[in-house]
Amino acid sequence: MWRKYAIFGSGEDAAHGGQGYYPSDIRQAYGIPEHLDGSGQSIGILEFSNGFSLPDAQSFWQMHNITPPDVEFISVDGTRNDHGQSRADQEASLDLQWAGALAPGAKLLVYEAAGGRDYQSFSDAMSKTLRYVLNDSEHAPSVLSISYGDAEASFGDAAIKEWSDLIDQLDAAGVTVCVASGDQGAYGRHTQPGPGESAGRNADAPASIPSCVAVGGTSLAADGSESAWTYKDRRNGGATGGGFSNVFPRPDFQSALDGPSGRGLPDVAFNADPATGYQIVFQQKNTVVGGTSVACPVFAAIVALANQARANEGGKPLTGLTQYLYQHASSLPFNDITAGNNSFAGVEGFQAVPGWDACTGWGSLNAQAFIDQLKNASST
Repeated sequence: MWRKYAIFGSGEDAAHGGQGYYPSDIRQAYGIPEHLDGSGQSIGILEFSNGFSLPDAQSFWQMHNITPPDVEFISVDGTRNDHGQSRADQEASLDLQWAGALAPGAKLLVYEAAGGRDYQSFSDAMSKTLRYVLNDSEHAPSVLSISYGDAEASFGDAAIKEWSDLIDQLDAAGVTVCVASGDQGAYGRHTQPGPGESAGRNADAPASIPSCVAVGGTSLAADGSESAWTYKDRRNGGATGGGFSNVFPRPDFQSALDGPSGRGLPDVAFNADPATGYQIVFQQKNTVVGGTSVACPVFAAIVALANQARANEGGKPLTGLTQYLYQHASSLPFNDITAGNNSFAGVEGFQAVPGWDACTGWGSLNAQAFIDQLKNASST
């Protein structure tokens, strides 16, 4: 299926006796500042047939002494919030809880649409939702978090290029679009190959769109060290998505990269391994989750903090952030990740190496130093 559901963690390697990382742990690991909370910003969270329980989210935030953020549910097509009744609603729950945990002063806008049961239905829902956000002058988010997708071949070039055109317009309007790079490693598909199909490498869409910031996954150890999230056993159940697009040629800002000629992804990466996972509250129970589905709202929250810092200086929201990451890579505070790979489902993945690679991008980063650099940066 097209859905990029997060992965339940076993808790065996998780922090706090198997409870998973808390917001305070992630703040410390990535240098996320306390003096910024996202005030004045709105984070759009795209969901497709996945609802959320506001009491679950409020329980999580209150458990960690976080003032519950302002949350608004926006139905794109009449789809209702089922209030977290389905197991699949874990996706919306973690997106909401972790974006709010790291940017509690931001308004959280949950855009909901029916995803359907096939790739065509999802393609249509994605286009409809992006177009809705583009025209939503009432709420005007400055960052979007999208934790859904699948291999480019699942959707076809025409659908992905339609998404790309809409995301280009969003980015130009000051809406940074962050997309999870996938949880099936270099294989990139949720389904096994069919008769006559090759189990080759696949880049995920919409993460492969050049104007998106594609967010990959790492495994964050207790000592703060990181490696690429690599499939080890059932406890971590996946691997960080990454590779090279077959739809989009390599953009000019990636001209110095090694590898195939398509757009390379991811661009950045944060903890996603369920074995070193995150705590959430789901159906009023503490649960450990992982996946690039969690890494994506973590980065989206950091972008909201950067936009808050820019607004404090009289600046406008970021545009062209993906391009900026490559143009200024040598001066940005990346935590370079040089261990691990994203092999999965029998498909040999890409190795983490010094500099950019197709499993962790440029790596994770120190958010405070990142925000300081972006605070007065010109748009690209």
